[in-house]
Amino acid sequence: MSSNPIRPSSGPTSLTALAAAYAYIAPTKVHWGDMDALGHVNNVVYFKYLENTRLTMMESMGIFPRLFEEGTGLVIADAHCRYKAPVVYPDTLHIGVRAELIGEDRVRFHYALFSESLQRVAAEAETIQVCVSPQTGRKTAMPEWFRESLSRLI
Repeated sequence: MSSNPIRPSSGPTSLTALAAAYAYIAPTKVHWGDMDALGHVNNVVYFKYLENTRLTMMESMGIFPRLFEEGTGLVIADAHCRYKAPVVYPDTLHIGVRAELIGEDRVRFHYALFSESLQRVAAEAETIQVCVSPQTGRKTAMPEWFRESLSRLI
């Protein structure tokens, strides 16, 4: 039996509480095409929301494209999502992100996806990204400037 690293919680109960618990927050519009045949956002779409939020966050912090230009790639080693309430169009999710540095080559991002319509956390997620060398495809140490940038998200 595998253990899920996401601890069950009710999560933040307001946007104010979300802002207090997460270092970065980005709004994401739910689109009609995000829903599946059951009439709610498809589970796979949540991972796209996370990716878009993560990339936008890193661009705003000056991490991307600098990280790649200096020769370090970043790949997902693990991803989990705990769905707590169905999200439907139209809605706006406010995605909170915080970071946890774990070792010399990886970071764990924690996310809470707060639904405006539901006024609650609709999902919680975690991803682990590992620094890799694009030349070898093998893990490499995280550049110090990158580590310092991520420490602002703790």
